Amino acid sequence: MRLTVFLVLVSVFGALANKGYSQSKKLNLNMHEATIKEVLNSIEEQSEFYFLYSENLIDITRKVSVTVENKEIERVLNLLFEDTDVDYSIRDRIIVLTTSKVRNGETKVFQQRKTISGTVTDKAGLPLPGVTVLITGTTNGTVTNVDGEYSLSGISEGTTLQFSFVGMRTQDIKVDERSTINVTMEIDAIGIEEVVAIGYGTQKKADLTGAVETVSVSDMKSRPLTNASLALQGKVAGAFITQNSGQPGSDDATILIRGVGTFGNSAPLIIIDGMEGELNDVNPKDIASVSILKDAASSAIYGNRAANGVILIQTTKGKSDKMEVSYTGYYGVQSVTTMPDLLKGVDYLELKAEAYYNTNGSYPDFYLNEEYMNNYRNKVDPQRYPTDQTWADVLFQPADIIDNHVTLTGGNNQFQYSASIGYLTQDGIIVGNETEKLSMRINLSSKYLNDKLKVDLFASGHEQSTEDMVNGMNSSLYYVYLGAPTTPLKIPGYGYTGNGYNFAASEAGGYLNTKTTPINLRLSASLNLLKGLSLTGSYGINQRKTKIERFAPAVQLYQYGESGEVEAYYSTSPTGLRINNNESISKQFTSRLNYNQKIFNGFTMNAMVAMEAREFHLDRMQVSRENYTLKLPVLDNGDPDSQKNSGTADEISWLSYFSRLNLNYKNRYLAGATVRRDGSSRFQEKWGTFPSVSFGWRISEENFLKGKVNWLDNLKLRFSWGQLGNESINQYYAAYDELSLALVTNFGNTLQQAAAITKLANKKTSWETSEQINYGLDFAVLNNVLSGSIEYYEKKNFDILTQIPISSTLGLTTIPFQNVGEMENKGVEFQLNVAKKLGKVNFNANLSASRTTNKITDLGGQDEIVSGNIISRVGSPYRSFYAYATEGIYQSQNEIDSHLKFTDEDGNSINPYIGLTPKPGDIRFVDQNGDKIINEADKTIIGQSYPDWTFSSTFNFEWKNFDASLFFQGVTGINYLNRFFVTVPFVSGNANTGAWYKDAWREDKPSETIQRLNVDLTRSETDSEYYLEDGSYLRLKNIEVGYSLPKRMVSDIGIAQLRVFVNAQNALTWTKMRYGFDPEKPSATTTTLQYPQTRIISAGVNLKF
Repeated sequence: MRLTVFLVLVSVFGALANKGYSQSKKLNLNMHEATIKEVLNSIEEQSEFYFLYSENLIDITRKVSVTVENKEIERVLNLLFEDTDVDYSIRDRIIVLTTSKVRNGETKVFQQRKTISGTVTDKAGLPLPGVTVLITGTTNGTVTNVDGEYSLSGISEGTTLQFSFVGMRTQDIKVDERSTINVTMEIDAIGIEEVVAIGYGTQKKADLTGAVETVSVSDMKSRPLTNASLALQGKVAGAFITQNSGQPGSDDATILIRGVGTFGNSAPLIIIDGMEGELNDVNPKDIASVSILKDAASSAIYGNRAANGVILIQTTKGKSDKMEVSYTGYYGVQSVTTMPDLLKGVDYLELKAEAYYNTNGSYPDFYLNEEYMNNYRNKVDPQRYPTDQTWADVLFQPADIIDNHVTLTGGNNQFQYSASIGYLTQDGIIVGNETEKLSMRINLSSKYLNDKLKVDLFASGHEQSTEDMVNGMNSSLYYVYLGAPTTPLKIPGYGYTGNGYNFAASEAGGYLNTKTTPINLRLSASLNLLKGLSLTGSYGINQRKTKIERFAPAVQLYQYGESGEVEAYYSTSPTGLRINNNESISKQFTSRLNYNQKIFNGFTMNAMVAMEAREFHLDRMQVSRENYTLKLPVLDNGDPDSQKNSGTADEISWLSYFSRLNLNYKNRYLAGATVRRDGSSRFQEKWGTFPSVSFGWRISEENFLKGKVNWLDNLKLRFSWGQLGNESINQYYAAYDELSLALVTNFGNTLQQAAAITKLANKKTSWETSEQINYGLDFAVLNNVLSGSIEYYEKKNFDILTQIPISSTLGLTTIPFQNVGEMENKGVEFQLNVAKKLGKVNFNANLSASRTTNKITDLGGQDEIVSGNIISRVGSPYRSFYAYATEGIYQSQNEIDSHLKFTDEDGNSINPYIGLTPKPGDIRFVDQNGDKIINEADKTIIGQSYPDWTFSSTFNFEWKNFDASLFFQGVTGINYLNRFFVTVPFVSGNANTGAWYKDAWREDKPSETIQRLNVDLTRSETDSEYYLEDGSYLRLKNIEVGYSLPKRMVSDIGIAQLRVFVNAQNALTWTKMRYGFDPEKPSATTTTLQYPQTRIISAGVNLKF
């Protein structure tokens, strides 16, 4: 759209432009036996000139030799087209090439019966001047005027008219009985949007036979994205991406492509500029393209690493043009998206007293102290008796976020460069938490040996420093929920109050700093050996250093005594300094031979054979000292007798051979095959082979459809089958016994150092295998107004590596992995794109949805594996919630007596309610087996950890210089078990509680949904459906409005583009969650201690020079 608007504006106003640039720009050419096209490309690369022409009129294959130095464009063109009928016109920086006859408006008139006329526009409805309209098979035609209009006389029915325009897709239209033929032209995206990254190469989207999805990166430049996973969320059908935390410096998103695929790590493989990396390693504003490989045919080229899908990221590269500087910056304010409503002051004290009374039959002393209670009721001294605060009010704060990013790109035909630098500062919405990140990237590309040798360098790195409270963010959230709201924060003149649950004391007492420094380097060289044959080699290094430093000096806390005096109450733990240093290095060498050639009779072949070697090494070291007399966090200042040191190291290596073959017959029939053989030092049975095949049929290119069904633009069927491997387990040496030398035993009444085997080897452990089938349909209709795709897939994962429980008498601390599990996923994906002009508004939308079903089919002969409230059971989804189902609240003793029995078969009294005696107001659990006793046998699957459906929609609008976008994202069919602080009343006797408990069950005011208050955790904290929440939600993830200043207003000060924008991220959320927690949180969680998601309101600017 922007390209066509640009061309139209230039064509319309070009005649008014002055010739300053064409007269001042000097060109240098030294080309021998080069084609006209090559010369024109060279001119475009070293200048801002842009050529428009029709290849049917201009012979761009004609070879010329031209040598000029510091010459104007007119002199170069005169020399280039001397003794030809080619004419040109220069409109500022746009040069239109045509023939003299067409230039003079001469059109051969046929003695036929009618005149054909019409208007040529782009998809947005804007007229296109300069479009060449030719009668097919002749040199006769015309060019559209500034209003996009054309007229040809003497045309008979059956004649074919060809409409062509550089940058647009050529169209052939047969003349029928109509005398008016209007044409809508589309941007030809071949080489831009329709060329997508695949493993170790690129491919036209039209030729894809696998399930590959590209992600639009246009909105990454202005959204307040602190990490790349945020940029992908909701953008890919079939991908479940959830932000596990809103904490600054955190990028621990859960990413599942087509569901969970194994019992261990189901994260996809991340490839950044050809080398494995982490999403946090790339600044979202450096991303040029993203491809998601979802099926086996697309991913099998990565073999053992690709069972869970692949995310390919390419960063911005240089271009053959003058240097362009772009800047994006924004300032934003963060706030928590949602928080539970907590009790305050008097409500907290009264409900807490009620809970104690319901449990113990008597009120606590503080409630019986009328003076104490009245001090809160009457707000006598808010400093000492706070009534209107919760610890959330004190802990959470609005927080700033500032991001600046600068990119430089440019180069010429022999050398291109791109360099960027970004600086992000982000304060946490929790006091004492902040991060700053400095990122840099440089990509260089150069050509040698008459362009036969191409060398690329990719270098990037960042330094990120994050500061937390001394005990980490989880401890901060403990303070929010565990701290009593009636406890004052601080006593003036003394210090902090409390018993260690005062977050401010933790903040004042020390720090927890994490510094991460990854550096990535990759050098690649490609040599063209023969026509269509090239050899490429690359070597890359990824080094990552992480330093975690924790300093915690002792802090004295105070309290008010019974008579009101201030007294020392509690001291935090002794002062200590702990430093963890982790350093890893990954190395990768890849060599591949590519052959791309038309072979015979419409066949095109693309083949590749390659090898790859990788190795990984990790060192860990920890040192600590305690008893610091001074608050100087240096190791030597601590007590030498308290020093502790430890260290470990791991390494692993891989060797791989792989090949790929793609065939294309007449752009209709497509086929592909890959095979990869991987060897890993992790296993005794080291080698695995992973093949795939795929096929495609472009039905719309068949003669019985092409040109005959005008509303159909594209229709393609795809099929793929393949096998992928996985080895992502947390043991580096599965094939070896592990011996511990750090054991102690009692021998002869004396403690002796001992050694023992702590992990047994499994010599038969090997690869997991994922077998996948994919069916796909791509379509586009109505001149590409509507386009989309439909996918159906099946994934069967077998030989899954898992740890089957064994007897503890073996004395093993680590259970060996075994290839015993099986799991299957089935799913469908839908994607629909709409592009339409609505009056004067350009509109486009993208809608996507996907459904995934998952079940375990084998557990090595076992029916189930239970871990607390999580169960993996054959025939059910992986990691389901396992607890008591519920059916409301007991309303009376009669209801209890009819539901349960209180004596056994022998007449002995029993407690039939999880070992207790129930009371009216308690949660009613479902008696699954009908024995009138609630115990472990009544537990059942009550929910699932992963969603059924994921969906998203994006709406973009453009009107004049304004633009706006809305991005919605959501999931359904996911559950959370929120059984922890706040949802359970008065945990540990002091914790705060949700304000909804003001409507708890009472004898005089019964409730069907909220249990009675009590402090008996066995009764109230038992895992059950009572605490299960429906995590489905729809979120307005992002809304943005922008305005681009007219170029005439900014060009005089050297600015090519200036756009201002305002943005809201996580703007609105609709959810069924009951307790006020954000629905976007880690899967299978049973805790409320997640750092909340943040809402960001920001304003910024995009600049180009």
